[in-house]
Amino acid sequence: MASNELKIVLEDVKEKFDTVIEAFNMVKETLDRHVEENRKDHQEFKRAILGVEADVSGIRKDLNDHRNNTELHVGGKRKKA
Repeated sequence: MASNELKIVLEDVKEKFDTVIEAFNMVKETLDRHVEENRKDHQEFKRAILGVEADVSGIRKDLNDHRNNTELHVGGKRKKA
């Protein structure tokens, strides 16, 4: 009799472990998906930031060129036509 009860308890424990393992795998899959999505988002943001930095660098260069070519900033030198 005790043997049958032990088998029932062990089967119940096994089913619960199987449920926990299945839940763990589902959570792991969800986390893996989020990691991949976050990686893609990070790459997109990184590209956008690098693009903005390139735009700012170009604007700085244009501004510096403009400053160097204006009479007020040339330091007494006149721009040659």
